[in-house]
Amino acid sequence: MYDAALSDTASKFPIDIQPFRDMIEGMRLDLWKSRYRTFDELYLYCYYVAGTVGLMTVPVMGIAPDSKASAESVYNAALALGIANQLTNILRDVGEDSRRGRIYLPLDELAQAGLTEEDIFRGKVTDKWRRFMKGQIQRARLFFDEAEKGVMHLDSASRWPVLASLWLYRQILDAIEANDYNNFTKRAYVGKAKKFLSLPAAYARAALSP
Repeated sequence: MYDAALSDTASKFPIDIQPFRDMIEGMRLDLWKSRYRTFDELYLYCYYVAGTVGLMTVPVMGIAPDSKASAESVYNAALALGIANQLTNILRDVGEDSRRGRIYLPLDELAQAGLTEEDIFRGKVTDKWRRFMKGQIQRARLFFDEAEKGVMHLDSASRWPVLASLWLYRQILDAIEANDYNNFTKRAYVGKAKKFLSLPAAYARAALSP
Protein backbone atom coordinates (compact mmCIF):
# COMPACT_ATOMS: atom_id res chain seq x y z
CA MET A 1 0.00 0.00 0.00
CA TYR A 2 2.85 2.36 0.84
CA ASP A 3 4.51 1.74 -2.51
CA ALA A 4 1.23 2.44 -4.29
CA ALA A 5 0.76 5.69 -2.36
CA LEU A 6 4.31 6.81 -3.11
CA SER A 7 3.96 5.90 -6.78
CA ASP A 8 0.70 7.85 -7.00
CA THR A 9 2.27 10.88 -5.30
CA ALA A 10 5.33 10.79 -7.55
CA SER A 11 3.08 10.72 -10.60
CA LYS A 12 1.15 13.80 -9.46
CA PHE A 13 3.95 16.02 -8.12
CA PRO A 14 7.41 16.95 -9.47
CA ILE A 15 9.34 14.88 -6.94
CA ASP A 16 13.05 14.28 -7.48
CA ILE A 17 14.28 10.73 -6.89
CA GLN A 18 17.69 11.81 -5.54
CA PRO A 19 16.56 12.66 -1.97
CA PHE A 20 15.11 9.14 -1.69
CA ARG A 21 18.42 7.62 -2.75
CA ASP A 22 20.25 9.90 -0.32
CA MET A 23 17.99 8.86 2.56
CA ILE A 24 18.77 5.21 1.89
CA GLU A 25 22.46 6.12 1.97
CA GLY A 26 21.90 7.64 5.43
CA MET A 27 20.32 4.41 6.63
CA ARG A 28 23.33 2.52 5.32
CA LEU A 29 25.64 4.82 7.28
CA ASP A 30 24.06 3.68 10.54
CA LEU A 31 25.10 0.12 9.72
CA TRP A 32 28.80 0.89 10.06
CA LYS A 33 29.43 4.46 11.21
CA SER A 34 29.01 5.48 14.85
CA ARG A 35 31.37 8.48 15.13
CA TYR A 36 31.57 11.83 13.36
CA ARG A 37 34.88 13.67 13.43
CA THR A 38 33.63 17.10 12.38
CA PHE A 39 30.38 19.01 12.02
CA ASP A 40 30.75 18.79 8.24
CA GLU A 41 30.56 14.99 8.53
CA LEU A 42 27.61 15.23 10.89
CA TYR A 43 25.84 17.74 8.63
CA LEU A 44 26.05 15.31 5.73
CA TYR A 45 24.54 12.56 7.90
CA CYS A 46 21.75 14.94 8.99
CA TYR A 47 21.09 15.77 5.37
CA TYR A 48 20.86 12.11 4.43
CA VAL A 49 18.44 11.09 7.16
CA ALA A 50 16.36 14.25 7.65
CA GLY A 51 17.21 17.08 5.26
CA THR A 52 16.04 14.85 2.44
CA VAL A 53 12.54 14.85 3.91
CA GLY A 54 12.27 18.59 3.34
CA LEU A 55 13.33 18.21 -0.28
CA MET A 56 10.83 15.39 -0.78
CA THR A 57 7.87 17.27 0.66
CA VAL A 58 8.17 20.78 -0.78
CA PRO A 59 6.83 19.68 -4.20
CA VAL A 60 3.79 18.20 -2.44
CA MET A 61 3.17 21.10 -0.05
CA GLY A 62 3.67 23.67 -2.78
CA ILE A 63 4.96 27.23 -2.79
CA ALA A 64 2.48 30.09 -2.31
CA PRO A 65 1.44 31.62 -5.65
CA ASP A 66 1.94 35.13 -4.26
CA SER A 67 5.37 34.36 -2.79
CA LYS A 68 8.22 36.49 -4.08
CA ALA A 69 10.82 34.07 -2.72
CA SER A 70 12.84 31.96 -5.11
CA ALA A 71 12.14 28.24 -5.22
CA GLU A 72 15.76 27.67 -4.24
CA SER A 73 15.35 29.66 -1.02
CA VAL A 74 12.23 27.69 -0.07
CA TYR A 75 14.00 24.39 -0.69
CA ASN A 76 16.99 25.61 1.33
CA ALA A 77 14.67 26.46 4.22
CA ALA A 78 13.08 23.00 4.02
CA LEU A 79 16.55 21.48 4.09
CA ALA A 80 17.41 23.62 7.13
CA LEU A 81 14.31 22.35 8.95
CA GLY A 82 15.37 18.76 8.40
CA ILE A 83 18.87 19.54 9.68
CA ALA A 84 17.46 21.36 12.71
CA ASN A 85 15.13 18.49 13.56
CA GLN A 86 17.91 15.90 13.32
CA LEU A 87 20.33 17.99 15.38
CA THR A 88 17.58 18.26 18.00
CA ASN A 89 17.10 14.47 17.92
CA ILE A 90 20.83 14.02 18.43
CA LEU A 91 20.99 16.44 21.37
CA ARG A 92 17.91 14.91 22.99
CA ASP A 93 19.17 11.33 22.60
CA VAL A 94 22.83 11.62 23.68
CA GLY A 95 22.38 9.19 26.57
CA GLU A 96 20.27 6.71 24.63
CA ASP A 97 22.73 6.71 21.73
CA SER A 98 25.75 6.32 24.01
CA ARG A 99 24.23 3.21 25.57
CA ARG A 100 24.20 1.79 22.04
CA GLY A 101 27.84 2.72 21.56
CA ARG A 102 27.03 5.65 19.29
CA ILE A 103 28.13 9.29 19.48
CA TYR A 104 26.47 11.66 17.03
CA LEU A 105 28.44 14.72 18.17
CA PRO A 106 31.43 16.30 16.39
CA LEU A 107 34.47 14.75 18.04
CA ASP A 108 36.70 17.72 17.25
CA GLU A 109 34.27 20.08 19.01
CA LEU A 110 34.10 17.74 21.99
CA ALA A 111 37.90 17.84 22.20
CA GLN A 112 37.91 21.64 21.95
CA ALA A 113 35.52 21.70 24.91
CA GLY A 114 37.85 19.47 26.91
CA LEU A 115 35.56 16.46 26.63
CA THR A 116 36.20 12.89 25.49
CA GLU A 117 34.18 9.90 24.39
CA GLU A 118 34.58 8.51 27.90
CA ASP A 119 32.86 11.60 29.29
CA ILE A 120 29.87 10.80 27.07
CA PHE A 121 29.77 7.18 28.20
CA ARG A 122 30.20 8.25 31.84
CA GLY A 123 27.15 10.48 31.46
CA LYS A 124 27.93 13.10 34.07
CA VAL A 125 26.75 16.69 33.64
CA THR A 126 29.67 19.06 34.26
CA ASP A 127 30.34 22.72 33.57
CA LYS A 128 32.31 21.68 30.48
CA TRP A 129 29.31 19.70 29.27
CA ARG A 130 26.94 22.59 29.90
CA ARG A 131 29.14 24.97 27.91
CA PHE A 132 29.44 22.47 25.10
CA MET A 133 25.70 21.88 24.99
CA LYS A 134 24.92 25.61 24.93
CA GLY A 135 26.93 25.91 21.71
CA GLN A 136 25.27 22.87 20.15
CA ILE A 137 21.79 24.15 21.02
CA GLN A 138 22.59 27.59 19.67
CA ARG A 139 23.58 26.07 16.33
CA ALA A 140 20.39 24.01 16.12
CA ARG A 141 18.33 27.13 16.80
CA LEU A 142 20.06 28.95 13.94
CA PHE A 143 18.90 26.22 11.58
CA PHE A 144 15.35 26.51 12.95
CA ASP A 145 15.49 30.29 12.39
CA GLU A 146 16.60 29.79 8.80
CA ALA A 147 13.84 27.24 8.27
CA GLU A 148 11.13 29.48 9.72
CA LYS A 149 11.84 32.16 7.12
CA GLY A 150 10.88 29.74 4.37
CA VAL A 151 7.73 28.31 5.96
CA MET A 152 5.75 31.46 5.24
CA HIS A 153 6.39 30.99 1.53
CA LEU A 154 4.72 27.59 1.42
CA ASP A 155 1.21 27.21 0.07
CA SER A 156 -1.32 28.47 2.62
CA ALA A 157 -2.74 24.99 3.23
CA SER A 158 0.70 23.71 4.24
CA ARG A 159 1.97 26.50 6.47
CA TRP A 160 0.18 25.68 9.72
CA PRO A 161 1.23 22.04 10.16
CA VAL A 162 4.81 22.80 9.15
CA LEU A 163 5.11 25.89 11.35
CA ALA A 164 3.45 24.12 14.29
CA SER A 165 5.83 21.17 14.02
CA LEU A 166 8.81 23.55 13.78
CA TRP A 167 7.78 25.43 16.92
CA LEU A 168 7.05 22.24 18.84
CA TYR A 169 10.31 20.57 17.90
CA ARG A 170 12.31 23.69 18.72
CA GLN A 171 10.84 23.58 22.23
CA ILE A 172 12.70 20.30 22.83
CA LEU A 173 15.84 22.43 22.99
CA ASP A 174 14.20 24.50 25.73
CA ALA A 175 13.43 21.26 27.57
CA ILE A 176 17.09 20.20 27.42
CA GLU A 177 18.02 23.51 29.02
CA ALA A 178 15.29 23.09 31.64
CA ASN A 179 16.83 19.70 32.48
CA ASP A 180 20.13 21.47 33.19
CA TYR A 181 21.59 19.89 30.03
CA ASN A 182 21.17 16.38 31.44
CA ASN A 183 20.46 14.53 28.23
CA PHE A 184 22.20 11.44 29.60
CA THR A 185 19.46 10.19 31.91
CA LYS A 186 16.59 12.65 31.36
CA ARG A 187 14.58 12.70 28.14
CA ALA A 188 13.61 16.18 27.02
CA TYR A 189 10.05 16.43 25.76
CA VAL A 190 7.30 18.99 25.24
CA GLY A 191 4.25 18.46 27.44
CA LYS A 192 0.72 18.27 26.06
CA ALA A 193 -0.27 21.66 27.51
CA LYS A 194 2.57 23.43 25.74
CA LYS A 195 1.76 21.62 22.53
CA PHE A 196 -1.88 22.70 22.60
CA LEU A 197 -0.95 26.30 23.48
CA SER A 198 1.41 26.46 20.51
CA LEU A 199 -1.17 25.43 17.93
CA PRO A 200 -3.40 28.58 17.93
CA ALA A 201 -0.35 30.85 17.79
CA ALA A 202 1.09 28.86 14.90
CA TYR A 203 -2.26 28.98 13.12
CA ALA A 204 -2.47 32.77 13.47
CA ARG A 205 1.09 33.23 12.23
CA ALA A 206 0.58 30.83 9.31
CA ALA A 207 -2.54 32.74 8.21
CA LEU A 208 -0.45 35.81 7.35
CA SER A 209 0.65 36.41 3.78
CA PRO A 210 4.27 35.67 2.92
